[in-house]
Amino acid sequence: MNNHYTPFLLALALLLLLASCQHDDPEPRFKPEDQRTFLFLTPMGEIFDINGKLVTQLPKCQYACGIISDKSDYFVSGISQKERVGYWKNGKWNTLHVDFVDDVDHWIDGIGKWDYYLYLLDYPNVLKNSGIFPLEDSGNFLPAKQGLAVSEGKCYVVGSKKTDTSGGNYLPTLYTEHKGKYTYEMLPIGEDATLGECTCVYAYDATHTVIGGSINGRPAIWVDKQLQMLPLSEPVSEEDESYAIGSVILAIESNGGFYAVGTEPYHGNDAVVTIWNNGSISHLEFDPDHTISSDVVGLIRYGDDIYIATVEYSFNENNEFTTTTVLWKNGVVVKAFAGVQTCGFTIV
Repeated sequence: MNNHYTPFLLALALLLLLASCQHDDPEPRFKPEDQRTFLFLTPMGEIFDINGKLVTQLPKCQYACGIISDKSDYFVSGISQKERVGYWKNGKWNTLHVDFVDDVDHWIDGIGKWDYYLYLLDYPNVLKNSGIFPLEDSGNFLPAKQGLAVSEGKCYVVGSKKTDTSGGNYLPTLYTEHKGKYTYEMLPIGEDATLGECTCVYAYDATHTVIGGSINGRPAIWVDKQLQMLPLSEPVSEEDESYAIGSVILAIESNGGFYAVGTEPYHGNDAVVTIWNNGSISHLEFDPDHTISSDVVGLIRYGDDIYIATVEYSFNENNEFTTTTVLWKNGVVVKAFAGVQTCGFTIV
């Protein structure tokens, strides 16, 4: 070999070796705060940004229910105008190629994702990609709107159900998947209670869950199926004893316990967004002087931050009814925009 080419060939070989060893950096699980994009969903399939500006209108949308994200992709559950079964990915409609042999109206509610599997709650079934998995003995079962969660390939569904032993009342119910079969169990309600419901479920590994809901119209949580009744901020009068007072709407795991968000009466209002965090109680009130009621529509733990989206209903200075969406980060307002009633949000 000509010695004049040796340095060149060595350099080329080194360059090829470095190129073969180089890999693209994986996308971080949690983006820095200035790189987080917030998307807010309305029931009509509109998606807004953090400033209340319309980003997109989901095509063929009759009704939108939930929105989740996976890295830079977002997924929306709902119903298309032709009542087809599917979902929207990054704003594009995707029909699931599944064969149904029933004549029921399909109503896509909860949505979850694990690895490359997408789960949809299409009562009385759970859809996993193109597979159909029926809920066992699903008669008299009412699924919760936020009633599906997936973690490490394990899927959970919650709601309320009447059974032969329930005395005609609906009781909190948990469906758990095992080898493709969804069997249910009734969650505890306490000795003196007669009815209850599950409104949400959060799964943080294959065996642990936090479930929110209410018992006899009072806020409740089940941590790994163990019931905890949550306190109210104000005492209940005797005439209100028979009414539904408070409920947990969304919940997540927090430091081995729970972080729950719901509503309860407070300072004369019928419904004020309330946080129960491992025994402590706080409230989210954006405009307490004008708000007549509020609701929570989203709860996300993103790294070390907890984001909550609420909707406040109020009358402004001109006595006009207004709807305001508010985004909170760790209990502090990040952004608020009026005129939009959202049903969920996500971070991409």
